[in-house]
Amino acid sequence: MKNKMIKFRVTELELQIIKLKISKTGLSISEFMRRTSLGIEMKNKLTEDEVICYQNLSKFADNFRRISQLFKLGDITKMKEECLNTSRLIREHLEKLK
Repeated sequence: MKNKMIKFRVTELELQIIKLKISKTGLSISEFMRRTSLGIEMKNKLTEDEVICYQNLSKFADNFRRISQLFKLGDITKMKEECLNTSRLIREHLEKLK
């Protein structure tokens, strides 16, 4: 249960910097300060463009996976392997955005 409070003073400039950093994460002031103090990694929330990119990459990864499944039998062109590798690469990039 979180029932203890910590207070500290900052300059006006420090306050503005802290507020700007907090706005990029989407966290509350308390959660931001707690995570910062405890050294917990924080990621910035995604911009609208990044969300759209993430959604598109996710669709592409799914499509490549489906295509690769079409080549399960008798694939002599290595198309299945290429599609799977492409799908894995896209998923790795998606994980970085999370």
